[in-house]
Amino acid sequence: MITAEAVRSRTGLCTGYRISGHGEMDTAELGYDIVCAAVSAVTLTAALGLRDALGIDGSYESESGLLTVDIHGHEDARTEAVIATMFRGLEEIRKQYPDRILIKEHGR
Repeated sequence: MITAEAVRSRTGLCTGYRISGHGEMDTAELGYDIVCAAVSAVTLTAALGLRDALGIDGSYESESGLLTVDIHGHEDARTEAVIATMFRGLEEIRKQYPDRILIKEHGR
């Protein structure tokens, strides 16, 4: 299962996110799972948007099955728009594959 976690500040703005796990499709070879591919595309694009397009100096870590983005102290309306759009995309993927993605939020 893929878990997508949003981290929110006391003001309600997202200060980062963590994506972990795999889509666990039994019939797909590693690298060919459509859910993993979709989640990776959406979440990595958001991270690149924050870092490269908005120039947000944060922590961006990626390895197999894990993506962690922390922009604490740099959150604003622009970063919120990028991250909210990303989570909206994840919700759409979850609608099609509800048993393969879990979306959670928690505060700092």
